[in-house]
Amino acid sequence: MHPLISRPERCLITGASGFIGTRLCELLDQQGVQPYTPLVRSPIAATALRARWPHLAVADLLNTADLKRAMQGCDSIIHLAHSDRGPEATRRLVDCAIERGIARFVHVSTMSVHGPAPGPEAAREDTARIGRYDHDYSDSKAEQEEIVQSAHDRGDLQVVILRPTVVYGPNSHFVLQVIEQARDGTVTVFDHGTGLCNAVYVDDVCDAIDAALVRAEATGQAMFINGDQTVTWGEFINAFAAMVEPAPQVTNLSSADALSYWAAHPPVHARSLLGRIGIKLKKLGGWQPPVAPWPNAGRVQREIFPVAFHNEKAKRVLDWAPKFDFPHGVSATRSWLGAAGYLA
Repeated sequence: MHPLISRPERCLITGASGFIGTRLCELLDQQGVQPYTPLVRSPIAATALRARWPHLAVADLLNTADLKRAMQGCDSIIHLAHSDRGPEATRRLVDCAIERGIARFVHVSTMSVHGPAPGPEAAREDTARIGRYDHDYSDSKAEQEEIVQSAHDRGDLQVVILRPTVVYGPNSHFVLQVIEQARDGTVTVFDHGTGLCNAVYVDDVCDAIDAALVRAEATGQAMFINGDQTVTWGEFINAFAAMVEPAPQVTNLSSADALSYWAAHPPVHARSLLGRIGIKLKKLGGWQPPVAPWPNAGRVQREIFPVAFHNEKAKRVLDWAPKFDFPHGVSATRSWLGAAGYLA
């Protein structure tokens, strides 16, 4: 038996217009059992989405008054949003949740809290460690997770932390990146595509989020949300590249050479770059920096990932299991790509 808690009366979903958030709201609409308030940051996005979500809330996560208004009538939160100021935004959201007496806080984190190149100890939650890796995304998400966990440890908030792996499906950045390359005629893989992908279909992630709202045993726990199959990046990239006609060329790249390049040419943060050359950009009529000869370092690190994350804890604690194996997920994504015109 897996003890249940009462389903929330209404759930606030941050990041509702993002990849996972949009699909989560679609599935909740289809199921019709969980009332929710989607939260978006941009008033422009809100205007476009209000026909679909008349109960939508608009809030800047850094604005406490906005957050309090958005939380009205809600007794739980699913936190999907991420931004450059993620830790500060998450801290304010947690503080407001505590003040408003929110009963359940599901924080959707990421496997990246364990760094871009973790050791084998990271494969399971009981030995995985969160640290700082001089990697902006990993470090930001790690700090956010610590903020949420600390609120639970103090007894201020009941939380569940989910760490999805590489989430794919309709409108996934990872998929569209491959399709874009394939349509240009060449796709690239690193080290013959042997890095581990940890692919999980978006609907399976959404099912885990929903389960986290009602599974009593999940309170205070953090767990990986991953598919059942070990998929390499070569298998992932080739599965989607093969959908494009004519068939693209597949080019192998050396991760060692790519990382050596980026070590010698560290990327300049976009804001810093614009701050230095913003005036020149206007004078030079839209000049842009030359394109680097290698894919960005983040992609290199992602596609030579050494660890396969286990999902046994999520299965046990959430009474959850992936419904989509990799071929099924690829097929479902292909249907969407075709309907959306990406394969024409």
